[in-house]
Amino acid sequence: MPKLYSFIRLSILCHLLLVPATAFCTQSELQRPLFLRAEMAIKQGRTTEADGLMAELTDYPLFPYLLYQKLVRELDNTDSIEKFLDRFGQTRLAVLLRQRWLERLATQGEWSKYAQNYRNTENINLQCNYSLALANSDRKIEAFSGAEKLWPTGNTLPESCERLFRLWQASPSFTTGHIWKRFALAIQKGNRPLTDDLQTLLTPDLLAQAKLWRQVQANPRLVLTCSTLNPKDPASGLIFAYAIDKLAAEDPLLAQTAWVLHKDRFIIDAEEAARIDRRTALALAGQRASQAGAYLLELPDANADAQIRGWRVRAALSREDWPGILATIELLQAGERKQSQWLYWRARALEMVGESKTATEIYKLAAKERDFYGFNAADRIGVDYALTSKPAQIGEAELKQLAEKPSFLAIHELLALNRDGEARSEWFHAIKLLLPNEVVAAAKLAQVWGLDNLAINTAAQAVQWDDLTLRFPLGTNSMVLKESQSQGADPAMIHALVRRESAFDPNAGSPAGAMGLMQLMPATGELMARRLNEMLPSANALLEPERNLRYGIAYFNQLMEKFGNHFGLAAAAYNAGPNRAAHWIPAGHALPADTWVETIPISETRQYVAAVASYAVIYQSRLGQPLRRIRYLLPDVPPGPQPVANPSRSLSVSICD
Repeated sequence: MPKLYSFIRLSILCHLLLVPATAFCTQSELQRPLFLRAEMAIKQGRTTEADGLMAELTDYPLFPYLLYQKLVRELDNTDSIEKFLDRFGQTRLAVLLRQRWLERLATQGEWSKYAQNYRNTENINLQCNYSLALANSDRKIEAFSGAEKLWPTGNTLPESCERLFRLWQASPSFTTGHIWKRFALAIQKGNRPLTDDLQTLLTPDLLAQAKLWRQVQANPRLVLTCSTLNPKDPASGLIFAYAIDKLAAEDPLLAQTAWVLHKDRFIIDAEEAARIDRRTALALAGQRASQAGAYLLELPDANADAQIRGWRVRAALSREDWPGILATIELLQAGERKQSQWLYWRARALEMVGESKTATEIYKLAAKERDFYGFNAADRIGVDYALTSKPAQIGEAELKQLAEKPSFLAIHELLALNRDGEARSEWFHAIKLLLPNEVVAAAKLAQVWGLDNLAINTAAQAVQWDDLTLRFPLGTNSMVLKESQSQGADPAMIHALVRRESAFDPNAGSPAGAMGLMQLMPATGELMARRLNEMLPSANALLEPERNLRYGIAYFNQLMEKFGNHFGLAAAAYNAGPNRAAHWIPAGHALPADTWVETIPISETRQYVAAVASYAVIYQSRLGQPLRRIRYLLPDVPPGPQPVANPSRSLSVSICD
């Protein structure tokens, strides 16, 4: 695996005078091999040798790491552990050691000591063990209160939680209602093993409903025929709502019709009913159904969230109903109406209905923003883009002071040892403990160290939106330029894609399996390797920055060719896949790019295309390229073939009485 920061060396930092002195740098370089030897001695159980080496490393930034590694092998050494926790307080290593120690105490059944040393945490296993500790310390009321808070989830929980739940289930406070609630959550989550386990606890009447729900899970259309749903039973209401939710993904019109016709026949919690109202409305809107606009407007304001309010505007926009756009923008909340997105669309609608003077004034407001809508507004009235960078004012003394903090000295040593994952974890823990002005300094320090991804993330936490050197770095510029020029791609576009895909983290990975700077799937990497007459030795080779850029640019070029060199369509295809992007090509006539982007049905892709387009504009400025305004980057979207009309169909939505 390539090392994210392999190009960072201690000599660079010393040269920038951000650590105490050259003597420190030399000392750290000399201590580094001793650290590695001490670490190996600890791992191999050579205690005497390890202790001797550690005695020479007490002033080395990673000395606490040696103590930690030693103590995780001596978890019965309570005195030493408590001293470490007292000495290193809120540091990441102290948090990790406490976690390991608590796990050991739970294994040994030392519940009193566990309860005494537990601290609030998001770790579910530790939470459940804490409630077990309370239950084993004659504090059952508190323990079962904790169990009740942990119970309602569709996820499978650690064994410690199951032990806690078994204790709670033997108490009078545990009811059949608790079982049914978790069963419902598990089936909604699609957690088959958990639903199997919970079914064994249900009463016969609820067991029958559970079996029906399992059938509906496999075929939601069962609720549209003569089913055994009992409208007077709340369980049937849950099953009906669940079926409509699933059906909305397959056939939004059928789901919405069945829901409107029959929802009042069932006992359905108001919050759940409001959720299904929104679900069916958004499913219709996502398919650009003609009924979507009216249905969205019919939803009570109390049930309309920001997503519904936004889609009311988009539904009017998809019909090119400019008065309707103005009317639905008025239904937005006051804060929403001030956002550049809705300022822009209000101005566009006013312009289209002949109120050009008012439109111009609103465009001027929107054009102050450095985003897709601000740039489009600027184009409508012919003014300059808001591209002025305002660098954070952090002096060398502040950077030096931060770099000398123990946590940042440790981070630097981890980078020097190519332990990028550890350094990254340490960084994010360290900045949580900083004051606001120190977080700004940390963003600048990351920039000085060449850590582009951390600079971007830390700048966002520091709310440094106007420092474009922090937010839109050029650390990989030489690689991007080389690969772009060799394949005839626009460097600004490629920088924009990398910025959005990985924020310049070569080791980035997604839950779906995408990898590296341009977030390539292994299968795509294989295809591009063959296209370039190369061999991809392994999926992990996609984490090599130059290879990832080369294949990612090749793939993007392929998409550009497929979609007529339209940057917006190619970007949408890069994010959502070429089949979906092809489905979004307008039929009959070209669409203005702003309208096309705004009505992309998947919010992630809509935001992605808008962001990548605006980032490309910003990177033109950062790279010193001639400015291509956004109307040229994203021209009108040409029409595709006329879609084949679906034959008319009768909607069968009757449910037997």
